[in-house]
Amino acid sequence: MLKQENLAANFCGLLAQKGFKESANEFRILGQERDGTILTSWISKNQEGNNVSMVGGYNIKEKNFEILHKFTEVKNVIQASVNCTRSLLLYVLKDQIQTDNCETDESNGIKFVYKAFLVEIKNKNPAEPKELLDVPRSKQVLVQFLWYKQQRNSQDRFLLMIHEECIYLYTLVLRKEIGDESNYYYDKVMIKIDTPVKNFIWCQWESKIQSLFYINLKQSSRTSLEENDKALNPSLSALQFHDDLPHETVLNIPLNLPKMPTSSKCSEYEDDTIPLRVHDSSLNLIIITDDDKGIFICHYYLYQPIRQQDEDQSSVEEVHFAYSVTMVAASLVLHCIIPGIAWEKAKSMKPTFSLVDEYMLVFQAGLFINVLDIGLEHEPCGHIVAQPFTKQEVTHLVPIFNSICFDSATLDLISIQIPKNHLIDTFKSDTSIDNRLSIIHYFLVHYNDIDIFAELLNIIMEHPLSLDTVSLLKEALVAGTYSSLRKGLNQDAAALIKFLPLTTCNTSKPLQAKVFDLNVGLSHEFLHNTAMTLLSSQQRLSPYRQDMWTRLYDRLNDKKDSKQRFCCDQVTEKLMYSLACYQPEALSRATTPLMTPSSSTSMMSDLNVINSFTSSKRNQNDMLPFLEFETCTASKQEHVISVNLRELSMHLVKHSVKQVTGFRWLKDYEPTAPTFVHAVSTKYVTAQLEVSRLLCIFVCRAAGIDARIEIERGFNLIDKLSIPQRYLLFLMLERYVLAVESMSFPLPQGFSSFFTYLGFRSLEFEEFIEYCQRHVFELQIDVMKNIMSDIPDTNEGVARKLLLLSLLPRTRARRLLNNWSHPISLRIRGIDHSSNVLSGNSAGRSMSLSSSRNTNPIDIESSLDTNWYDMWYAVEKSHNKSSLESSSMSSEEELESQVSVRDSVSCCFSFKKLFIFIVAWFCIILLVIICILLIIIILCYNETPTKLLSIAQQLFESN
Repeated sequence: MLKQENLAANFCGLLAQKGFKESANEFRILGQERDGTILTSWISKNQEGNNVSMVGGYNIKEKNFEILHKFTEVKNVIQASVNCTRSLLLYVLKDQIQTDNCETDESNGIKFVYKAFLVEIKNKNPAEPKELLDVPRSKQVLVQFLWYKQQRNSQDRFLLMIHEECIYLYTLVLRKEIGDESNYYYDKVMIKIDTPVKNFIWCQWESKIQSLFYINLKQSSRTSLEENDKALNPSLSALQFHDDLPHETVLNIPLNLPKMPTSSKCSEYEDDTIPLRVHDSSLNLIIITDDDKGIFICHYYLYQPIRQQDEDQSSVEEVHFAYSVTMVAASLVLHCIIPGIAWEKAKSMKPTFSLVDEYMLVFQAGLFINVLDIGLEHEPCGHIVAQPFTKQEVTHLVPIFNSICFDSATLDLISIQIPKNHLIDTFKSDTSIDNRLSIIHYFLVHYNDIDIFAELLNIIMEHPLSLDTVSLLKEALVAGTYSSLRKGLNQDAAALIKFLPLTTCNTSKPLQAKVFDLNVGLSHEFLHNTAMTLLSSQQRLSPYRQDMWTRLYDRLNDKKDSKQRFCCDQVTEKLMYSLACYQPEALSRATTPLMTPSSSTSMMSDLNVINSFTSSKRNQNDMLPFLEFETCTASKQEHVISVNLRELSMHLVKHSVKQVTGFRWLKDYEPTAPTFVHAVSTKYVTAQLEVSRLLCIFVCRAAGIDARIEIERGFNLIDKLSIPQRYLLFLMLERYVLAVESMSFPLPQGFSSFFTYLGFRSLEFEEFIEYCQRHVFELQIDVMKNIMSDIPDTNEGVARKLLLLSLLPRTRARRLLNNWSHPISLRIRGIDHSSNVLSGNSAGRSMSLSSSRNTNPIDIESSLDTNWYDMWYAVEKSHNKSSLESSSMSSEEELESQVSVRDSVSCCFSFKKLFIFIVAWFCIILLVIICILLIIIILCYNETPTKLLSIAQQLFESN
């Protein structure tokens, strides 16, 4: 919001600086030229003291005001235009006349007529103004000079636009004034008149690009069987004017208007001069253009909902207000509907459409302001619906320069640059998830304002158990990564940014928000083959001249190839399978999962670059409340980073390679990927890690844990916290973990152990075990040492320790058992040592380590767990049995009973194995003895086989 300024007051001050002493009243804006000059009229007094009308021009850039023309009396000048040499002036008068032929009763027999004039303003002997119309028109009439890019003193051109009749193009020949070559006059005889447009229902002049947009009705190619005549459909066309070439039609696009404009003999005109439009009240349409952003077709209207038969059809209390914005560059139409507006307020609504930075603002005083993402570098998404940022009563805001507007009724200057505090208040008060996601997207992607996001995160964490918390954190991760990456890319690598994730907002889903008591709905409608409505460069009069239309055509052709953005679900699916086989103790940093031997060296160098780059950017203000260090040999962070890096690189290579089409000999050519794929992938993964770390810092600060203030860090900090503060921190970090892992982002080093210990100190043991069994908590060696030391060696504590050890891999559990000085620990280690000796393994080696390289990880896990889990279960069972038999037994007696039970069980198994072993050896020895006896008999007797058989039979019978 600007300080209170008024255009009329500024004009009066500039006139006073020029030495104009008379008072000036009733200022009226008449138009705006290509260089930004605002034409205005006012009423002042002449030397005789009579009131007269004057026309002047205010140059915004030069802050200069110039009086262009003085009338001899008061005139109702509604619109004017001046040529680039400030020598000729066009103006239109609107007069009242009495008539009895008007169809409407509201005018009381009063009819308005339009008159257009051309006058020389620098000639010392000016002629009388030339009237351009032979007969005054009741239809709206407006005029406009064409401006040249390079000043030409030989001729001038201007347009004369008559509603529902035609548009005339006048060409004037300029002559130098004799004795004063700086002044020019036009030749009254050498006037050429053309008619480029006939019978239009709406037109608008766009001075920035010197283009004329108009709508006319064309016969539809599709006919109806019920109608004899062909239907008429509105079509929007654009004429582009050049300095040295004839004008050409550069746009022809059909329009889908909800209601066809109707014409009558007494049409109502509002005489809009900025932008210069010729139309009646039945069609409210505005074209907004920009050299880089393209054109936007804005249309607003009112309609009445369908009523039931039993309702009163005559009374109109509430209507629906709707508008649509056609973004030609994005091939998209955005529709907005606001139902339930009182008719008394709705009939005077005139919303303002204005381009501000990378957004379009749609403002209606007292109702709403919509911030629409127009998608310069990406598809339109993240639209914001908010309350009006100013409570000042305004009639209709008209943009004149950047985000500066003036009120058409009071000429007050107002800035429609939406304040950041207003969006923060909207974020706090609004409950719409779509609107809150859009606000986070607005601050992170388009402005990269981390401080504002930290304030928004504090608002989010006021209700950490809300269902929208995780979705908002996801948007912060994706949007923050995109914004962080875009800053550090050069121009060549920036071409790949269109393949990277942008937002979590669903653009195909309608956006719903509530402003005051009004429900606002936004939806998208995609257009197809939009490039067909434009002329290509080869079809233009000058094929090698670049302008807004050629850039728009090229952008639409680039959008034909669907650019699929990388989706984090691709990584999530791969991690779902790879993390199931993930074993940190069985890996090293040289054999990270999903690495081939040939690529392991390059991948490790990338990971080292990522870690060194992120650590170099940190300072004392970015400290985490835990030590960023992990004791395991292969961290999960490296695993997630490597999968992200690989999947993103493959996606960029797949979608960035251009397919070669043409002659057959070209098909043998293998297209290569851009050279910046690897660099962009590495920077994106680096940004992922940094944004994840930064979000963790903000979440901890929202919980009241600021590492810049706290003395302790890590596990000592958790022990120091109070129970409510500890539980609040756990709730917030739990939402943070869910958001990070669902988007497959890496967690900071040391976070897993910190979060696990925080859950152990915040939750009941049964809940903590459920989290561990569902792999939410990672039982690393450092956190397990603290947990094992915190649990006392009571009956319940021993059972809890054994339950925790049963959830660990065998190698990690052995390390913890070695540090646990307890009889059960000694007994388990002894049994494990005996089983290794009996199975043939060395005492110091585990079966998992000897066979982990050539065995399926799932089989390894089952082989590891079989003996250990049975062993722990037997110990626990004996413990429970002994505790039931004698509750008064001491702890030492209980341990002795447990050991005796375990000895009896092991002895039973030992005798069974020994018996089976003896029986097997006895059978083998008996079989060998029989074979030896048969051989001896054959050698001694040397008889025929028949006799041998009979002898063997006799021996068998005797035995």
